[in-house]
Amino acid sequence: MTHVLLQAAEAGHQVKELPLSPIWYGVITLVIAAALLGLLWSFRNSLALDPVAHDHDDLGAGKGATDKRPGSHH
Repeated sequence: MTHVLLQAAEAGHQVKELPLSPIWYGVITLVIAAALLGLLWSFRNSLALDPVAHDHDDLGAGKGATDKRPGSHH
């Protein structure tokens, strides 16, 4: 019985060769990941963190501040 099952299992088992060597799948994956990281890195300063326009010419004017140091004017 075992012999019949082994023959049936071997008859249905077909091996298909890969088109590339297995190392190249890793190399291609790393290249794609590096390209996507480069694309992400190119947008690193494009986010407007404070979209409200501030006029910095009036340092402390009308705000009750006595020093003329630049800083946050909220």
